[in-house]
Amino acid sequence: MQEMQIELPKEVTRVWDLECPIVVNKNRIDAYITDEIMEPAVFNELTFLLSTASNAETFYLHLNTPGGIIDSAFHIVDAIENSQARVVAMLTGTVASAGTIIALACDDLVVAKHTAWMSHNYSGGSFGKGHELKARQEFTDTALNTSFREIHEGFFSDKEITALIEGKDFWMGKDEVERRWENRKNYIRPVRVIAETSIKPKRGRPPRA
Repeated sequence: MQEMQIELPKEVTRVWDLECPIVVNKNRIDAYITDEIMEPAVFNELTFLLSTASNAETFYLHLNTPGGIIDSAFHIVDAIENSQARVVAMLTGTVASAGTIIALACDDLVVAKHTAWMSHNYSGGSFGKGHELKARQEFTDTALNTSFREIHEGFFSDKEITALIEGKDFWMGKDEVERRWENRKNYIRPVRVIAETSIKPKRGRPPRA
């Protein structure tokens, strides 16, 4: 990736004042999500860089967030899953809710000593006509429950995923996160190998663990 000159908004005087600071240094890109996860537009630069990166580049996604808007989380997840770059989640502080969904989409995790991880089901609300609300809720329940199962498979057991969807919060520290991540790598590897050798590699690189 070539060096990029990022034009800052007039009210911003340095990159660290942005809601999602990004630092590009040759083939290393560091992005910081260290606050509530807000509207998808906040992460347009991040998703653009992910979508245009090559397999020679590595993203370090620094996460310390209480979570936030689920649409924004999936905006980032889709970009990670379709990126040719290697993406490493750097976890520190509290990584909760939508933040854990982003972390689980990455190629690897680096978990700081004092990390606190919390996974739970989504929450939210909407307004509109009665039949519209019902249709949206039915779609949301089906789509998000399917996505939640796919994202958490291997990291949580089937029984735990059901409990997660039904409203249980799962808190854990560094050692437990690392143990579950190793289990998940072993769980996912054969699925990805079969899928990517029977069709073609999605990202022009070896299947990822």
